[in-house]
Amino acid sequence: MPRPRVTVVIPTNRCSPRGLAGWRRQDCDVEVLVLANGAVRPHGDRVLQVPWEGHGATRQRGVRESDRPYVLFTVDDAVPASDDAISRLVEALQDGGFDAVFGRQLPWPDTDVVTRGRLEAWTPPGDEVVEVARLDHVFALHQRQTLVDHPLPDVPIAEDLHWRQGRRIGYVPTACVFHAHPRRPLELYRRTRDIHRQHVALGESARVPSLAAVLRALPGVVGPVSRAGPRELPNQLAELLGQWVGGRGG
Repeated sequence: MPRPRVTVVIPTNRCSPRGLAGWRRQDCDVEVLVLANGAVRPHGDRVLQVPWEGHGATRQRGVRESDRPYVLFTVDDAVPASDDAISRLVEALQDGGFDAVFGRQLPWPDTDVVTRGRLEAWTPPGDEVVEVARLDHVFALHQRQTLVDHPLPDVPIAEDLHWRQGRRIGYVPTACVFHAHPRRPLELYRRTRDIHRQHVALGESARVPSLAAVLRALPGVVGPVSRAGPRELPNQLAELLGQWVGGRGG
């Protein structure tokens, strides 16, 4: 059987994305397309120097530049956990009749306890492909023609949240990448704020609609802080404030 032909689209501002060797080793026919914003060209891969236009428009630029049947969106610090990670997604997309599929995110050995718990809740372990009401472009596969007919929205962040509305999404827990970020308050605040703005833009209710709601939610930070230690307190407060400000600014 011919191997599936896939373009792996990686937006980056790094000198070299972290997982390049792993994407090159996949057991399908992979073209790595790096969308570089000022980065040095990685050896052996196709690189476009492009301005950053937000998550939606930048990734859609990769779709236009691809001529392969499948497009895999990932990020510059994700590393495939096996050489058949992409082919597992291809099989699920073909067999399940989904509009898109995505895989599991595994923590690094030194990942903090809060991130570990959230990753397992967001992308839990399992053996079967299941239909879910979410999508994550950290590691997600689409048919290119689907993205031509239904492009990603031109939004600064959470383009996967917007695009999955009204579509069938499959989750493939046996297709895995290693991916986790250190928790830093300012980064957590900005990301939480921006993502919650997109939730509200879609018509969803703000999770923390008022300053009074912020105060009522404060006891909820105790559990994560007790598990992770006192350094987690500013992270919890940053996310809580991000939810409040994002809801107000949506």
